[in-house]
Amino acid sequence: MKPESFESFLTANEKRIYNYLLRFVEVDDDANDLLQNVFLAFYERIHDIEEKTAVAYLYRMAHNMALNFIKHQKKMVLRAPADFANLRDKPHSAPEPDYAILNNAIRELPVKLSSVIHLQYYENLSYKEISEKMGISVKAVESLLVRAKKQLRKKIIKENGGKHVLNYEQTDSAYAG
Repeated sequence: MKPESFESFLTANEKRIYNYLLRFVEVDDDANDLLQNVFLAFYERIHDIEEKTAVAYLYRMAHNMALNFIKHQKKMVLRAPADFANLRDKPHSAPEPDYAILNNAIRELPVKLSSVIHLQYYENLSYKEISEKMGISVKAVESLLVRAKKQLRKKIIKENGGKHVLNYEQTDSAYAG
């Protein structure tokens, strides 16, 4: 299809596609947003679309976008602002854990182990990125992380006498804080 014919194509099909989308989403603003997205996506692919199948292609795009929109809407819980009027600032907030012991234990690790912990949890790098940065294999990164975590657990347990030690899940999230 030629870009020059897009405006006339849009004018000829805009209302039909809007009504089609409205049947899916049932909200005027959502249908208008989707309509705009459908025609933008159509225009981006206009050179790949044959004129004789353009309307069918347009309907298929509208259908897919409407289904994706509905799928994402189901994941969202819509609430009126009044629903939040009686919420406290911090409901039942637990005291913030003290990470000083963990940070000290990380500093006491051998350089390679503390480096891999730092890259993983403070810089949020993937295993592959860590391996490239450290010049080692991904398997070596995995091995270093396992060893570092084991040593950290031992140091923390030893320092605390086994009391008030974070469990594994809390320890993993604690590195990022």
